[in-house]
Amino acid sequence: MPYLLGLDVGSATTWAAICRRAPGPDGWGPPEPVATDSPPAVPGLFRRCGDDVPVYCDRLLITPQALVVEQARAAADQIWAREGAGPERLAVAHPSAWGPARVGMLRAAFADAGMSDVVLVGRAAAVVRRAATGRSVTAGRPALACRIGRASVEVALVVPDEAGRLEVLGVSTADDFGGDDLAESGVPVMAAVLDVVHRAARAARVELAEVAAVLPAGGGAAHPLVTAALADAVPAPVIREDDPWLTVARGTALSLRPAVPPAPAAEALVLPTELLPITDSRLGLSELGPGEIPARPPVQVSAPLVGDR
Repeated sequence: MPYLLGLDVGSATTWAAICRRAPGPDGWGPPEPVATDSPPAVPGLFRRCGDDVPVYCDRLLITPQALVVEQARAAADQIWAREGAGPERLAVAHPSAWGPARVGMLRAAFADAGMSDVVLVGRAAAVVRRAATGRSVTAGRPALACRIGRASVEVALVVPDEAGRLEVLGVSTADDFGGDDLAESGVPVMAAVLDVVHRAARAARVELAEVAAVLPAGGGAAHPLVTAALADAVPAPVIREDDPWLTVARGTALSLRPAVPPAPAAEALVLPTELLPITDSRLGLSELGPGEIPARPPVQVSAPLVGDR
């Protein structure tokens, strides 16, 4: 069965979700999680992309961006083997703070591996796309996407529009702590996460009171401290999936689905005049009921006038 594949390549695990063909406005079903067996973990993998320092992995020296490609390829190949066919389209998430240069570098690494048709999606865009399917995000108002990975934190202030596009107002990251530290130390690490939230708001020049929704994602977001702490810090609804470690992968898969055009405005129903009741008393027709047609008045025929020609 045809499917779309979204991947969230992490330092320890590559999360994956697929959308299968299904009846509906755009022809695709919801994103379903699928399991992958990840290659060996490399801490801070995306942070090291572009620094021209190779990574020693599996007894080989490889650039970080090429290792991202290999992790994505390994996950896609496993799913291909189980599904019996490759995806119609493949998308891979990347850090939201990346500019055109780093995105272009990763795109070039995929092209070098023969995967030039891969779509690259910012993590915050994936989180918002996933939340938008449940109408949790208001177009034109800022949303706060907080991804807590195993060893990193990324907070982005973004504004979606009606067409599904996204404006990134500001992004702040921390690469020296994450979900593992949160599970071990609790409150102090959560305080550090909130510092990243405040930094992102300052970078975006957005007051937290203006935020319409808070969207936690990543494995660290499953910690019980996260939702309560974010709710205390930001006066907006905190919307989190039961399995937040899959949020980015699901949103990445959703980004491949075509946008559903808005339904056309309903045209006013015009009834044929012969079906309308006739109630004009001036014509002496007020006694007629709906649908009744008055008798045709008599026609007088006179002889034609013949003039000189």
